[in-house]
Amino acid sequence: MLIELIYPEIANLLGEHGSMQLLELTFGAQDLLYTPYPERPRFLDGGVDFVYMGGMTEKTQALILAKWRPYASAFARRIAGGQAGFFAGNALDLLGRSIVYVDGETIPALGLYPFDTLCRRYDRTNEILSGRFRDFYLMGFRSQFTTQTGDTGAFPFIEVEYGSGMNADTNNEGLNDKNFFATSLNGPFLVLNPEFTKWLFSLFGYHGGLPFEEELLAAARIRRDDLARACGS
Repeated sequence: MLIELIYPEIANLLGEHGSMQLLELTFGAQDLLYTPYPERPRFLDGGVDFVYMGGMTEKTQALILAKWRPYASAFARRIAGGQAGFFAGNALDLLGRSIVYVDGETIPALGLYPFDTLCRRYDRTNEILSGRFRDFYLMGFRSQFTTQTGDTGAFPFIEVEYGSGMNADTNNEGLNDKNFFATSLNGPFLVLNPEFTKWLFSLFGYHGGLPFEEELLAAARIRRDDLARACGS
């Protein structure tokens, strides 16, 4: 198997080293490809089983999009063809139509999905979120000063039960298109949700265990129970 980590040296904010370490421990160094900025992502040319990208600074978003806009059609073809992947944090913003800075510039994004990211600097939301995807209970942490506008439910991922969605008018968080997932949540998400993570890995043929799986599952149960008590449910 080949697992690609895109720009891990600059796309690693808010706990994403944890998800990268989970990938390293699960698949081993021999199966990991670390694609450094500004190289073209390898998965666009095929041969990659799973692609992962974490969050980044706003300046980094602009630099990456300047490189990636010519690749938009290749992104769309790979995802339509069933490419498995997960983008966390504000890597999600790269996939919409634009990133709009209030009282500032608008940066064109890849245009793969029908949403725009509205950025209000210094108006940050920090929260715990929980919800459902299929039979999975999911949770994560949000720390962002952005919301998404447009058709944010066109490719729904998490049905939010506690916390906020992509904007005040939706209970959807993130997107799911075939075997590709993206969410604004961090945490790191793959570590926090081991049941989902095992299922996600099964989409590209991995049916082994996770490192420290029993401990990950036990910690997930504790977090779930703690949040349920905090919510009074």
